[in-house]
This record gives sequence, structure tokens and C-alpha cells, in this order.
Amino acid sequence: MSITKHKIFKLKLSNDAKFTITKTVEKAINEFLLEPNTVYVNHSITTLTEDIEEYDNLRTICRYVLISIIYKDLNTTPLDLKSTSKKVKNVVHKQVETGEEITEPEIKTDIDKEIHLLTMTKKS
Repeated sequence: MSITKHKIFKLKLSNDAKFTITKTVEKAINEFLLEPNTVYVNHSITTLTEDIEEYDNLRTICRYVLISIIYKDLNTTPLDLKSTSKKVKNVVHKQVETGEEITEPEIKTDIDKEIHLLTMTKKS
């Protein structure tokens, strides 16, 4: 089954009071979430602040934002989705998110089973 992991992104905030993030950080988060073997579960966000005293006034300034993404890693599992279709990825992601057990498909049909029985009885 999949392994639950988490990854932390540390974003430095600019001093322009607009709380903008750099394009490289945004690209890193997007690429991480687009990975086919990453199934998003949850996230949390917090800020890291610094208290600065200027002329007997205490100011709190946000320096960083931490984003913790909890996900299920499908690498090194039988559910590896690197070379599958988009439809299969969607189905597996939905089942992993809900926690449903994914059963392997029944490949042998009734005719295959009868042929196997006939060939086994013929050999005996």
C-alpha cells in the first residue's frame, strides 16, 4: 500500500507588503503536486514572524510562510502510475484518497478456466 509522507516548503516573503512568492517556489510546488505518484491528502500553513523593537515600539513582521503538504507516495508500490493513462491515474488517486482497497482485476474468464480444466484432465 502507499506510504504517507509530508513535505515542507519554506517561502520567503518579500518586503513589499503584498506577500508575493517567487516564481521558482511556485513552480516547485506545482511540479511536486503534478507528480503522478503523489496523491494529495492534506496541508497546513503557518507563518514565521520576527519581533522588532524600534523606538520603544514592538512590531511583528512576517518573514516566512511554511507550507506542509501531506501526501501518499505511490513510488516503489504496486500502484506505480508513471506509465499509465490519465483515466487510470484518476481512478487510483480517488481510491487512495478515500482509503478504499484496490482489488486486482480478474484476468481469467470462465472460458479460460474451462480450457485450463480440459487441458489438465487431458494431461492426466
